[in-house]
Amino acid sequence: MTLSAPRGTAPPTEDPVPPGRHRHPGTLPVTRAAALLLALGAAGFMLALSPQRPAPPRSAEPALTEAYAGATVRDTPGMLADGSAYSPLYFVSATASVGTALSPGGDDLRLLLRDGGEERELRRMPKDRAAEFAGFTSDGTILAWVELSGDAGGAGRTGIWAARLDGGAPRLVTADTGAVLLFDKQGDLSLHDGQLSWMADAGKPGYSAIRTVPLAGGRPVVRELAGGYAISAWPWLVSEAVADAGAIELNNPQTEERIVVGVQPGELMTCSATWCRSLIIGSTEASTVIELVRPDGSERLRTATGAVSSAITDVAVLDRFEVYTRTTQGLTTTRVQLYDLKTRSPALVTANAGRVACRGGVLWWSTGDNETLRWHALDLREL
Repeated sequence: MTLSAPRGTAPPTEDPVPPGRHRHPGTLPVTRAAALLLALGAAGFMLALSPQRPAPPRSAEPALTEAYAGATVRDTPGMLADGSAYSPLYFVSATASVGTALSPGGDDLRLLLRDGGEERELRRMPKDRAAEFAGFTSDGTILAWVELSGDAGGAGRTGIWAARLDGGAPRLVTADTGAVLLFDKQGDLSLHDGQLSWMADAGKPGYSAIRTVPLAGGRPVVRELAGGYAISAWPWLVSEAVADAGAIELNNPQTEERIVVGVQPGELMTCSATWCRSLIIGSTEASTVIELVRPDGSERLRTATGAVSSAITDVAVLDRFEVYTRTTQGLTTTRVQLYDLKTRSPALVTANAGRVACRGGVLWWSTGDNETLRWHALDLREL
């Protein structure tokens, strides 16, 4: 006997099976409701897998940590444990610095190597000797510098000093320095090939001299050159900055190679061994234009415009970074900007800086004063 479905009730329907195909034994028919649920679930799954809303585009001047995810700024208090004010002159790393501070009594000037909470005194000079420390350079193992002071009779004295960073007493490498020429540049004292080199006055008009001494000490070798030069990246020398239609010369005394860089009317040109910085000041303070160009004239690009100036003398630190400052009219704060020649883009380092300096690939700046004084350092080699 055949059982029929109750009147008014449609018999259950199965999914149609194409001719020639058979439903697998044990497979249950799927109703339209179930199919709808499966379709909704699949749509939800696909929605979950769909890409998220894209991140907003990077601003024209992103913050340092936005431009460089691994950027880390290290802070150093501006006061020592004994209450003396500390002024860094060179950073070996973002945490280790060399600087000066008066003794607690104020009678002596101390040169200190400071790393975190540890302090190591390198030199101590009577305050009335007008001691000055400059030209710091390091290879990560040795720290070297130029020391200028006066003797009891007022005569000037200059020496080249060196110390191991891992300890030991500093030593005088040579006092036979000649009349040292300092340009506030990275190459004021160059450490290379186990030797130290610096520029000095040759003692006759129109000439300068390279003096080189072994790091272990000895008599310096002196080489005179026609013209005035500063050391860039050894062994390249660069002549002084030129304004208004002149020329800058790059000179490699080891290979005798020379490159002449022409300067256009209205621009101030400064060069390193790899880049030249062109500064053009317009009719107003806010119309300054800074451009970078290779010494051979190629790759000229505009890096900054407006009320801007270069924060440091050196051009293209690490052959990659320019450091600029901007001061807003009516405000006392200074903005520090880093321009990356690799990415062709700027980044805001800080909107509030006092003194700004850069040596050996480390950029540092100050904030606050007196008890609130702090130094902030960024190792550009880590970017």
